[in-house]
Amino acid sequence: MTSILDVQNIFSGYGKIEVLHGISIHVEQNEIVCIIGPNGSGKSTLLKTIFGLIKPSQGSILLSGKEIAQAEPEEKVRMGLSYIPQGKNIFPSLSVRENLEMGGTPLGHSKAIEKAIRNLFQRYSILDNRKEMKAGSLSGGEKQLLALAMGIMVEPKLMLLDEPSLGLAPKMIEEIYGRINSINHEKVTFVIVEQNARKALRLAHRAYVLDLGLNRLEDTGEGLLNNEEVKRLYLGG
Repeated sequence: MTSILDVQNIFSGYGKIEVLHGISIHVEQNEIVCIIGPNGSGKSTLLKTIFGLIKPSQGSILLSGKEIAQAEPEEKVRMGLSYIPQGKNIFPSLSVRENLEMGGTPLGHSKAIEKAIRNLFQRYSILDNRKEMKAGSLSGGEKQLLALAMGIMVEPKLMLLDEPSLGLAPKMIEEIYGRINSINHEKVTFVIVEQNARKALRLAHRAYVLDLGLNRLEDTGEGLLNNEEVKRLYLGG
């Protein structure tokens, strides 16, 4: 397999507060890689650093072999990176269609954006049926589905998802993870930060456990699910 993302010895944080203390992960093309760990372990900070919302003080981030540690998010999007943050990941005052138009902005011209929206509406009938509704009026699961659709408007190579199941009903969690699995089969790679560790590990090809801004464990998703230490510390027994 070919590596699409290499994060090497990253130190990062907020101002003088260092959160990541030498984190390293690698992601192969077409993988789903899950990152779990307790609150405050640095999971979301890692995604923000990869996407460029936070600049690391040390370390290297390679996307398809190109150094991007200090690049701006806009440049990373053009290179095929998509990021869906935790919560507040849609524009509630805009319609569903307008949200997709915003997600497609990097495509550059209206014909490409319109084509991408048509393709999405064919695949996501629930969004097609609500295309003129204000996004803020959608259910929590529908909002997360819209955020996912916005993220794939630009046909990314790699998607970063932060807590995609947060606050969702079990049925919608199944829907979201089913969509992630389908998109992955279309050769899109995923890095997923998730508090719902059992669900994410069942889907993941590989996974990392972070703790206090450090790498603690790395294994297959199944391997971590069956790891007694992981069960005790992170999966509730």
